[in-house]
Amino acid sequence: MMPLENSDRLQPSSPQDEAFLQVLAHHTMLRAYILAIVRDVHLAEDTLSDTTLAIIHSWHRFDRRQSFAPWARAIARHIALANLRKFHRPTVELDEDVMEAVGMQIDAMGGEAALEERRQQLRWCVQKLPENSRALVQLRYFDGQSYVEIARSTGRNIVALYKAFSRIHEVLAKCVKGAWLPS
Repeated sequence: MMPLENSDRLQPSSPQDEAFLQVLAHHTMLRAYILAIVRDVHLAEDTLSDTTLAIIHSWHRFDRRQSFAPWARAIARHIALANLRKFHRPTVELDEDVMEAVGMQIDAMGGEAALEERRQQLRWCVQKLPENSRALVQLRYFDGQSYVEIARSTGRNIVALYKAFSRIHEVLAKCVKGAWLPS
């Protein structure tokens, strides 16, 4: 089989393909939105799968003059609430305005390409941290240690550790936004 040319790679051949590509482009947004509703990682993954199928099956009703994200979030919210009821989980019905505000904040993060660009920037910024700060980031975010475990293993008191992470988070946030470029 011959490799596809770049221009042929993501060309939808059917309406269902087009719907799937839209879901793929908005995967992170939909997952975060669903997780905000169901508050359970496993149920969120199941709900995202259900949402993907629902979007594909109802694609013919999508008005392409409108934005995909709000339409997809409405479907995701409906399915998430149904799944919470189905599995006898408590539901917290937030105002439609609140859920739309959450959705808009998630949209502001950008699509998958923008998120990957920020991930790459964050990796670069972490590498530019001083060695002791990188070690703390490694322990907390890659090794999954709690603050108490890190305090114990590094001999720091917990208050000092919280302050150190606060500074690290601030530096990383500035770096990712391009406001801090380490030398």
